Amino acid sequence: MKNVMKWAFVGAAVLAIVACQKEKSSVDDPLKDPTKQEVNTQFVFNVSTTNTQSKQTAAATQATTTNAFLGIDNAVLMTSFIEGNDGKILTADQVMDKSYDLAALISPATVSAELSRRVLEMSLPLKTNTLVFYGKAPTQTNGIDGFSVAESYGKLDAFNVSNTVNGTTFSLGKRLSDANLNAYRGTEKLLAGILSNILNTNLKGTEHVDISATTKPSGGVLTPYKYALSGNEYTLAAGGYPQICWADYATGTNSPVNPSHVRFPLEEKLSHLYWAMTTIRAAEGELRAGSGDAVLRTVTDLWTVVNEIRSSEPLNSEEAVAKFFAERINLRIEKYFDAASKPADGNPVTGVTFDADLLDNFKAELAIAAGDGPVWPSGYAKPSNVELGLAMERDLEDFPHSFNLPRGGAHMTFNTTHGVFEYVTAFNTSGMGGVGSGSNYGVQSYFYPAELVYFGNSPLLASSTEHKTSTYPQNTTEWNKDTNWAALGFTSPHVEASTRSVAMRYDINYGNALLETKVSYKTLSLSDNNHAVQVENNPGVDLTGLEPDKTITVASDESFLLTGIIVGGQPENVGWDYLMKDGSKDGFIYDRAISPDAKKIPTTGSSVSVYTAVFDNYVASATQNKVYVALEFQNNTGEDFYGNHALVRDGGYFYLIGELDPAKEGLAAITWPTYYKIPPYNADGTSKEITRVFIQDYKTTVNFKLGANSLKYAYLTVPDLRSSSLTLGLSVDIEWSTGLNFDDVILGGN
Repeated sequence: MKNVMKWAFVGAAVLAIVACQKEKSSVDDPLKDPTKQEVNTQFVFNVSTTNTQSKQTAAATQATTTNAFLGIDNAVLMTSFIEGNDGKILTADQVMDKSYDLAALISPATVSAELSRRVLEMSLPLKTNTLVFYGKAPTQTNGIDGFSVAESYGKLDAFNVSNTVNGTTFSLGKRLSDANLNAYRGTEKLLAGILSNILNTNLKGTEHVDISATTKPSGGVLTPYKYALSGNEYTLAAGGYPQICWADYATGTNSPVNPSHVRFPLEEKLSHLYWAMTTIRAAEGELRAGSGDAVLRTVTDLWTVVNEIRSSEPLNSEEAVAKFFAERINLRIEKYFDAASKPADGNPVTGVTFDADLLDNFKAELAIAAGDGPVWPSGYAKPSNVELGLAMERDLEDFPHSFNLPRGGAHMTFNTTHGVFEYVTAFNTSGMGGVGSGSNYGVQSYFYPAELVYFGNSPLLASSTEHKTSTYPQNTTEWNKDTNWAALGFTSPHVEASTRSVAMRYDINYGNALLETKVSYKTLSLSDNNHAVQVENNPGVDLTGLEPDKTITVASDESFLLTGIIVGGQPENVGWDYLMKDGSKDGFIYDRAISPDAKKIPTTGSSVSVYTAVFDNYVASATQNKVYVALEFQNNTGEDFYGNHALVRDGGYFYLIGELDPAKEGLAAITWPTYYKIPPYNADGTSKEITRVFIQDYKTTVNFKLGANSLKYAYLTVPDLRSSSLTLGLSVDIEWSTGLNFDDVILGGN
């Protein structure tokens, strides 16, 4: 599993310290500062360039041998004298003697495989025997493939290096900042509110009208009228039907207008529409999509069926009321949505968008006085004008993508007590790659990929002999030979008054881990989950041999597009050794910087790899955590299909989950480095060498496969409203070390 991050160019990052050319005195060495007890030296940094590699794209993570070195910035060197620690590394966080801000240590593209160094004048405290180094790739000015710099190269909210205990912290960059949280919540309340108002359409209060008049609706204004069919008129006097709401159609099995009779066909359609919209099986793991895109797709289907009902000829007075009710629903939908085509003859509605006057119309309906048939339920808090105003500053259709979040970050549910839609603000992510049993996450648990960071923890070697910089070993292979150092006279494990040259013995490597994602097909014939969904939706109906699963045939490389990667189990904060800091929460890294070529999943041949820089996921436990990775896909097959609980529309987005278990049988054993130590450490300075999914300086490769049954496990779907149209309702060593290599990870399960 170790593709030791021979991160391009920093592979054998080398530190050497060479004393200035001054004459030594046996009585009082002029190089020793008698006040500070320090020795003036030259500091030489050597970077191995034999293997180059890069980030979110290969270029941004230095993940392949063709990607140029990005450079090292924010470089900090810390020194320490630890009694009895000669020849060893730092094994626990502690106060360091001195910290050196080296700023931009080496510029991008300025090193070669043959020669790479930079010399700095420094002074080191006497007896120093341990060196710790930190750095990160310089902040870039331009993104890749049209993505922002943060999307392309990752983002850290904190890169704090301190020589105090517990002072060093590195924090992943939150995708949703505290400053944008109110706007996000306002958008949730606005989208949930307009759907709630539609679902709370009623014929109560001032909406309870006489439908016996002869004038039909005109110009969007409801005027009472009567219905005629084959010469038969169905009329109701004012008050001739109960003051009903939409939920009444979905209660029991009988007509809300005529309680002694089972629902009539048009009433049944209204009933099924309400049931499908509001039945979310959260206890069974259903995750209802709440993105702006999903809302528009849901309303498209809803509006189409409502249009069918209001364009139907009623067969009796009960259906006359149902048709009138559909007119009321249609007018409410038109307050919030527009459409390219919304014919009144029962044809499908197409091209649905958010109406430009949506906010004003919503506020007006919120202001309806009690007793006049309010659409907003009493006892349930209304969203504030401030929240709604902030919401309208964002692109509703692209929510929550407009907040740099995955579409799957917006989960919708239905509050049966108050009859309103809500967005889930804290959720167990078992469906979306959850880690930690019972852990709750929210939209602020999503982070950018990590920036490339570097880490060195090394014993010191010192020589009383002065050396030219050209005499030092120039590459990783030569640097890691003990015989080379012995030949140069590096025999002292700490700085002495006579020291002229000092070297950082171990390499500097990546402080990150790296995930390489590949996606391909196990088969080109994929089964959906139709049969199971229909059985679930129609309890008591024997569907044996009926309602078979649909077969989706993959026809091209663009049938399913990879649009994002979500990595679970990521620590928000890591400490001095780049391992999870005590008290840190975990969350998700969301990588949406997928190049156009990497989005395609080829039907033959190999896919383009996507590289995501992450943090080590070590936990202080005998058993290391599994990691769940959710892949976001767009359905471009031209067909709708049933996922885990509901529908994935053509053009819609869905998620499939892959499980990465470090204890999985058949994984190749990790090859641990002998020339530096990987955290966590034993007290004696050796590495604990515990296998986990992500190990710093290692690249974990996962070959995800879309298998025959993968689509059955698609998450974050939308309700199937189409079946409502059927009366029956059935239808720095910069080569990444080789980490774990997961082959044939079937998405969704087997």
